[in-house]
Amino acid sequence: MKAAILAAGTGSRLKKYAEKTPKTLLKINNAPILHCILNSISKLNITEAAIITGFEAAKIKKFAGNGTNWRINLRYIHNPRYKTTNNIYSLYLAKNYLSGHEFLIINSDTFFHEDILFKLHSSAKKGIILAVDTEKELEEEGMKVLIEDDRIAGISKDMPLKEAAGEYIGLSRIDRQFSNIFFESIENVIKGKGAAVFYEEAFKNLIKNRHAIYYQSTEGLPWIEIDTPLDLKKAREIAQLVRGDQN
Repeated sequence: MKAAILAAGTGSRLKKYAEKTPKTLLKINNAPILHCILNSISKLNITEAAIITGFEAAKIKKFAGNGTNWRINLRYIHNPRYKTTNNIYSLYLAKNYLSGHEFLIINSDTFFHEDILFKLHSSAKKGIILAVDTEKELEEEGMKVLIEDDRIAGISKDMPLKEAAGEYIGLSRIDRQFSNIFFESIENVIKGKGAAVFYEEAFKNLIKNRHAIYYQSTEGLPWIEIDTPLDLKKAREIAQLVRGDQN
């Protein structure tokens, strides 16, 4: 299994906190988010991972190096168009590295309890599996999901709150036999909608074409996507609920 860590974004809504620092290097409990992510990957004995960079790529490379500190062989894939594209294009650039393999997709600005990733990694479900929080109070901003018969039947930030059953948290698993289908969906979305959309549009496209997408519940474990100064404050507040040995 491999892992793809999406870390190209600028973090513009974090203002002074991320003016010169990639979001994934912001510190929670005295350690950058990326450190926590790499620790969690390492504990799963995943030894191959790619970080897709963009904004301040050199700082991410300086921090993580070749991955030796985490017993991971790290590869860097740069998105030179990070200012005008979204994370779907970052994933597209990782196609050659990921196609034909089972892999995890991890949004680098998601701070999460490591057991969420462990449950996703070990889930008995096969195919494409998304980590979904079905317990939190949903907000308009979230990547909401509709669930029917244990499957994801819809995914969108624009979904009405009353229709949604949970929120996709930015962690997913693509099994090997579905990797080519997933990248075909990414390419179709980029051709139809451009490269400035979220990669979740590829999930939506697969659902539209009757491909099954499953979910793994976070089971109430803490996590947060860090987009604003308030999110950063909340992350530091919930950090004590996340295993201290991630730091």
